[in-house]
Amino acid sequence: MTASYIIGVVFGILGGILNQFGQLLEKLAVNQVRKDSAGVGFFLRLLKNRVWVFGVLFGLFGGTALYMVAQSMIGPALTPGLMASGLIVLAIGSVRLNQETLNASEITGIGLMILGILFLGLSELGINQTQVRATLADDEALHRIAAFTGGLFFLVFAVRVSAERVSGRKGMLIGLTNGFLACLSDFWINPLLALFVIVLSGSGSSLQNTIFVVAALILMTTDLSITWQNQLAFKVAQASNVVPVAQVPVQISPIIVYFYIFALKPPSTISVIYILAGTVLTVVSGFLLGRRKEEPVV
Repeated sequence: MTASYIIGVVFGILGGILNQFGQLLEKLAVNQVRKDSAGVGFFLRLLKNRVWVFGVLFGLFGGTALYMVAQSMIGPALTPGLMASGLIVLAIGSVRLNQETLNASEITGIGLMILGILFLGLSELGINQTQVRATLADDEALHRIAAFTGGLFFLVFAVRVSAERVSGRKGMLIGLTNGFLACLSDFWINPLLALFVIVLSGSGSSLQNTIFVVAALILMTTDLSITWQNQLAFKVAQASNVVPVAQVPVQISPIIVYFYIFALKPPSTISVIYILAGTVLTVVSGFLLGRRKEEPVV
């Protein structure tokens, strides 16, 4: 392993810790606001809550900054898995900070998720910026990117509509919606980083400029939507359930990105074993964490 790879892994893990700690603070603020039903609307009260503001700063800005550095060094196949290492912080903090409870099934689910993430991280499915730029210049790859993006947007819409119609599962389904939005963000941050210097220096082609703008718009839209929807999910469900459920598509999509969009071969046979094990464990984990009945809306 190169020094760049190791540094990228470290930044990915630190980014995940900051991101999950930020979400813990957001959930704490949501709980505080729910108890105070008087005054202005829910989101306006959150904006006035210092704990919530610090949570957003830690998660959306601190975690995202480290995530972008990790993406630029080891690519989109490994970084989402490393970021999810913060689930350990989430599991402990949810109990200690937010007085959430975890039953045996949920503890098993979080354990399986962490193990699955470890296997996916060990697969070494790294993608560098040169490979990203080469893929963006390939017409067939662009068609695959369009299909991947369109499919994720469809899933976002379908699951979000279901969240309003399925009784007792609103928070979990919103969390799953956020997972699909995060898949979009995880992928499209790579074209943004790969083309950043080229486009801003004025030497980008019309296609590169267009891709850069599309990537920026998707990133801005998905990140804001995830932050907004998290608060809605936290009103009715535990953070220790909502966030891991969102990780199910987040951990599976890099495999699609690696093999379908970039059409790359795994570095070794053991990598395939790690990928299969990690995917199975992640799916089982999501099932275990999504079984809890939710809290009534306040």
